[in-house]
Amino acid sequence: MLNIKKTIAVLIAITAGFVALYAAPAMAHGEKSQAAYLRMRTLLWYDVEVSTTKLQVNDELVMTGKFYWFYDWPNNIAKPEVAFLNIGIPGPVFVRKASYINGVSGTNSTRFDIGETYEFKVILKARRAARVHMHALMNVKEAGPLIGPGRWVEVTGDMADFTNEVTTLTGETIDLETYGLVNAVKWHIFWGVIAAAWLLYWIFQGPILIPRYKKVKLLGEDADDMITAGNRLVGVVLLIGTLVVVTWSYFNAYAQYPITIPLQSGQITIPALPDAARGVTAEVVDAKYRVPGRALEFSLKVTNNTDSPIRLGEYTAANIRWMNPEVSQAEPADSHDPVASNGMSYEGGAVFPGETKLLKVTCTDAAWETYRLAKLIYDPDSRFGGLVFFFGEDGSRSIVAIGGPLIPAFI
Repeated sequence: MLNIKKTIAVLIAITAGFVALYAAPAMAHGEKSQAAYLRMRTLLWYDVEVSTTKLQVNDELVMTGKFYWFYDWPNNIAKPEVAFLNIGIPGPVFVRKASYINGVSGTNSTRFDIGETYEFKVILKARRAARVHMHALMNVKEAGPLIGPGRWVEVTGDMADFTNEVTTLTGETIDLETYGLVNAVKWHIFWGVIAAAWLLYWIFQGPILIPRYKKVKLLGEDADDMITAGNRLVGVVLLIGTLVVVTWSYFNAYAQYPITIPLQSGQITIPALPDAARGVTAEVVDAKYRVPGRALEFSLKVTNNTDSPIRLGEYTAANIRWMNPEVSQAEPADSHDPVASNGMSYEGGAVFPGETKLLKVTCTDAAWETYRLAKLIYDPDSRFGGLVFFFGEDGSRSIVAIGGPLIPAFI
């Protein structure tokens, strides 16, 4: 019996080894694992672009786009009272040179308003060669990361050529890649030696962990009696020496760098962009998800208060775009960009200025299943959200947030 168990264990270990050997590397950031309602009813990203997808070490890349804080924010998700714009990249492939939200520096945490739209710009500098899938990312306190669209970017060159020079407020030019490195290594070695000496001292005093624990717990000996006068003297000397070194290093650093600015931990509030709807209103009358056809079907009551007839050209949710090719066309940025080029159709035609009309919209694509958005119908609060894009004959674009209850249809 024992030999059989050993044989099974060996086979399991060998199988696991082969799986690990031939398993494909993870190529994305797990955004599909986030709940469907979280991706559809929190932060809706659109117009996200990168300035280039191929660059060399020391070249700069600019990511731009817009994001809308969905008006029907889930009650169980913390609101964006404290949030920080970031970029999700696997590893230190880039360094961030600057970030802006509506033209305001995004180096601080920011408070955002639900139901408003903001524009962002992030400037990155290539640091090492790699091919990465990078995402716009918003970190919200107590809610976690809200992931935007991803783009594949390839960096070539040699990391040894990378420089990250900045000019300080005192006029000194430094390379942040190596600045202070020698000093940091020196202090790590110094305190590492002190820690090792302290540990070795107690090791040579005899058994210090389990034997002493047994003496105290099992034999009832007094723990304080195990510490000798010599041990206390060594401890006092080390304590005084540590305080002296720390105090000296503080005044020495102050003498070398008399002008310092503390790390900034303030929070800013940035005004939102003007209303992107531009006079168009849209309200969901009813909606259902047809399971067999993998299609979202909803009726939309649309009022056009613009000066141009409008037609529905796009529905965006969870970083996926369903396009109506008769009105608007978009090609995927790469093989992993989820664009359903022929995924939207609707009945009702154009909505003329001053008119209110009911449109019946259908968004069909396998992305509902592959991106796990169909799981929405099994939520206790089965509601969907997204952005619809209307296009005018004059070239204008109106963007309206929509959402509401979603009923599944299994036939």
